[in-house]
Order: sequence, then structure tokens, then C-alpha cells
Amino acid sequence: MSNIRAVRKRQQLNNLVATVTELARPGYTVVDFCSGTGHVGIVLAHTLPDCQVILIENKEESLVRAQSRSAELGLKNIGFIQANLDYFTGPFHIGVALHACGVATDMVMEHCIQAGAAFVISPCCYGFIQNAIKFTFPKSKRFQETLAYKEHMILCRFADQTAVQLPPERRLIGKQCMGLVDLDRSWAAETHGYSVQVMTMEPESCSPKNNMLVGRPAQKNGLVVDGSQLEAPVHN
Repeated sequence: MSNIRAVRKRQQLNNLVATVTELARPGYTVVDFCSGTGHVGIVLAHTLPDCQVILIENKEESLVRAQSRSAELGLKNIGFIQANLDYFTGPFHIGVALHACGVATDMVMEHCIQAGAAFVISPCCYGFIQNAIKFTFPKSKRFQETLAYKEHMILCRFADQTAVQLPPERRLIGKQCMGLVDLDRSWAAETHGYSVQVMTMEPESCSPKNNMLVGRPAQKNGLVVDGSQLEAPVHN
């Protein structure tokens, strides 16, 4: 990739890895969904040697490349699963995805919520969002009371209008629409007891799709993910 793209990719990784590092504790399992060639997962495995990192990717060629890269680095705390993320059912503590396209973001969130895991997700391709077997849009009750499905789809299409070659005022509208789509997602997750932040990567120029959804479950087996309580209570 070009030097400019490499810098932006590094900035994107720094944002996700820094956020996951804040959430992680020794012994945690971190899952990199839609991992591709392992940009995120390999950095996480290197940064968090006391955690187990699992990469899930359905393309064999990408996963083979990720395995080769991790072997060159001598990483021992990393595993690989070739599968659609729908088929992954193992337990984990944090789910992460960089630029999960369309409903893939919602699928990753769903997996994390079912597992009671925290999530750090950067959405992408908002225009590909549409009703699916597992999801209907809008997702949250408050958005459902305001927007019809077709109106929400228009919002999603405008959320993709963030390319750098577009006029600044149009990009601003796109950014605002991105925020609304992700606010709907965050409100839906909050009904499951999650605390969710819709954040912007720094610097904003690292990607036209620079939103990041950070979700923390209120409690899981006595363990509060934000670190205010590190161990489950012991009953004698």
C-alpha cells in the first residue's frame, strides 16, 4: 500500500488497539472478527501477551497470510478460525472489528451481546445496511418511533457520503448521519445492559469512516469490564 494509506491504517489500528488495551485484563480472550490478513489481531496479540487472541475470517487466502505473519513474529497467544462469523460460538471477553461492512457491524455486536463481551467496532459501508433475518432497522425503540424503515435507509445512504473528494459541507452531513445510525445501534445495545460510546478516531483524517462503537457490559459473572471490580466476589 502507499505510504499515505499505510499511515492512515496505522492510525486506525492505534485507535482500536488502545481502546481494547484499556478494556483487557490478563487471561481475557479477544476475538478479531472479519480479521482479514490480521492487521488488528496480530497487533493485539503482540500488545497483550497475557491474553488469547482469536482471528476469525472466512477467506482462506487472507487467513493463511495472517498465520504466516504471526509465525514470523513468533506469537504464541494467537489462534485462527476459518469460518463465517455466524458460526463462531465460543466464549470470549472482547470482540473487535475494523471497518465491518454493513450489517457485519450488527452481527459482531450481536455476538458480543450474546457472549456478554465488550466490543470495539469501527463500522463501514452504511449504505449496505438493510433488514436481515436477525435484524430490522431502525434497531432502537426511540428511532422506531421517529423513522420508518425507508427513512432509515435514506439516512444510511447519506452516511456513506464522507469521501474526501466531496465538498466539506456534504461530508459534514455524512458524518452527522453516521453518528445517527450508530446512535441507533448504541441505544439498541443499551437495552441489553450495555454502556455504549460512539467515538471518533483520532485524527479524523485517518478514515472517512472514522466512527468507533465501544460497548461495555454492565457486569459479567461478577466482573465489571471497566475495571472498577477486577475479580468476582468469593463466598466462603
